[in-house]
Amino acid sequence: MNESLGMACLRGLAGSARRVALVDAGMGGRKIKAGLLLGAGLALARRIKKEESGPRVGVVLPPGAGGTIANLGCVLAGKTPVNLNFTVGRAVSDSSAKQAGLRTVITAKAMEEKLGEQFPEAGRRLDLGNMLKHGKGEAVFWAVLALLLPASWLAWLGKVPQEGGDREAGLLFTSGSTGDPKGVVLTHGNLLANLRQIDGVLGNLQLSSVLGCLPLFHSFGFTATLWWPLTGGPRVVTYPSPLDPQALGEVIAKHEIDLVVTTPTFLRALMRRAGREKLEKLKMVVTGAEKLSGALREEFVEKIGVKVYEGYGMTEGSPVIAVNRPGAEKAGTVGKLVKGLEVRTVDEETGEVLQTGKPGILEFRGPNIFPGYLGRTDLTEKVLREGWYHSADFGRLDEDGFLTIEGRRARFSKIGGEMVPHGLVEEYLTKWLKGKGVLHEGTQEVMVTAVEDEKKGEALVVLYACELDAMEAEKGLREMGVPNLWIPKKYVSVKVVPMLASGKLDLAAGRKLAQSS
Repeated sequence: MNESLGMACLRGLAGSARRVALVDAGMGGRKIKAGLLLGAGLALARRIKKEESGPRVGVVLPPGAGGTIANLGCVLAGKTPVNLNFTVGRAVSDSSAKQAGLRTVITAKAMEEKLGEQFPEAGRRLDLGNMLKHGKGEAVFWAVLALLLPASWLAWLGKVPQEGGDREAGLLFTSGSTGDPKGVVLTHGNLLANLRQIDGVLGNLQLSSVLGCLPLFHSFGFTATLWWPLTGGPRVVTYPSPLDPQALGEVIAKHEIDLVVTTPTFLRALMRRAGREKLEKLKMVVTGAEKLSGALREEFVEKIGVKVYEGYGMTEGSPVIAVNRPGAEKAGTVGKLVKGLEVRTVDEETGEVLQTGKPGILEFRGPNIFPGYLGRTDLTEKVLREGWYHSADFGRLDEDGFLTIEGRRARFSKIGGEMVPHGLVEEYLTKWLKGKGVLHEGTQEVMVTAVEDEKKGEALVVLYACELDAMEAEKGLREMGVPNLWIPKKYVSVKVVPMLASGKLDLAAGRKLAQSS
C-alpha cells in the first residue's frame, strides 16, 4: 500500500464525520467531532502551504486539540511535522531544530510565555490560535463537505497528497537518554504499517477511548495516541501532561477511558494518587519505555483490580515492536511481536547470528523499521545491516514466541569480564529499600550508573534521593544473594534522580552526575 498518512487520516475522519474523535480534557472537556477536526486540518493545511515552502514544519505544543490539528494540518499539506522536545533545555531543542532545517514553527502564545527564553530557536513562530480563528469559516465549510462528499473528492479538492510510500512523514528526535539527539526519519509506509500492527493487536478488544497525555515528541505519543485515533482508531481524550496523576485520575474517571498507555514510573504515581475509585473501570493498561517490575504489576491488580500488560517499542520501530494482550500474555516478557516483524539475536562481539532462544543483541526487520538517521549515514550504517536494525537491547525470543528484554546495552557495565545489568541491580536496591520503609510513593529515588575504572574497566555508582547508608546497602545486597561483582561500592546523594519527560531515566545526566562526584 502506497497511501500517504494524510490520506489515511482524511479517510479515517471523513468515514465517521459525526462521531466524537477527540475530547480535550485540558480545555474543559471540549468534544470535537471527526468532521470538524478534519475541516480544521484542511483549513490549516492551506495556510501552511502559503506560509512554508520547505518540506518540514516545527510544532511546539502539548497533547490536545491544538497539537492534534497542527500535526494533522502538516500531513494534509504534504509537510513533515517535527514535534520539538521543549522539556530538555534550549541547547538540545535548538540542535534538533537546526538538524531539521526548520524555518517555521507552529505554537501558541501560552507556550511562548511558559517557555520564555527556553523556547526553541526554530524560525518564525506562527500562532495556532490566530490561524484557527481566521480560518474558522473555512474549517466549517470543509466539515460540511466531509459529511457530503466521498474521501477521494475531498482529497482532490483539498489537494491532499495521496501517495506516501518511502517518503518522509515524521521526524522524531531521540530523547537524549544516552547522548545528543538523533533525528529518526519515519516514512509514510513505516507509520501506516505500525498503525495496522497496533490495530491488529488492540483493534478487536472493543476499546472505545484512549488517554492521550504522552508528549507529541514521544514516539508512542506521536503514533499511537495521535495518528491511531485520526486514522480510525478509538476516540482520544487528551491531557497536556503525564506528570499530574491526580488530574489524570479525574480525567480517566470522568471520561470513562478504556485504554491507558504509560511508563511504569508514571503508572506507580497514578495508582497511588488516583486510586481504585477513579481507575477501576479501565479495560486495559499497557506500559513501555522501561521494565515493568513484577511487584508493580501485582500491586496494581491488588489495589485497582485491573491487569497491566507490558509492551516494548523504540522510535526506530515507529515505535511498537511487541506487546502482551488478553489471551496472549506471559509475565516477565514484553509479549509477542506485532504482525510482519522479524527478530533475531546476534553475539555482541562477533556479530554471529544466534539460535532462537539464545540471548543476544536484538535485531529487527519489518515494514515499521525506519530507513535511517537524518543526515547521519555513519550512524545509520552502524545500525542498519542488510535490512536488519541492530538495536541497543539485549533479549531473547522463547519457544512460545514471547520476547524478553534483558536490558539496554547502555545499561550494562562490563566489570571483570562480566556484563552487569544496571536495571537488575536497581531492582534489588529498591526491594531492599522498600523493606526499610524509606522510599517515597510514586517517585524514582534510585539509579544505577557507571564510571570508568582503571582496574575493572567500569565501576557501578548509585545515585539516590532517599535515606541510604552505603555500608548497610552493601550488606543488604549480599544477604539477598546478589553477586559480589554486582554490588556497587560508590553511592552519591542527589536531590532528585534525573528523569526525562517521557518517564525514562536520563542516562546521560545520571552518568555526568556520577563522573563529577
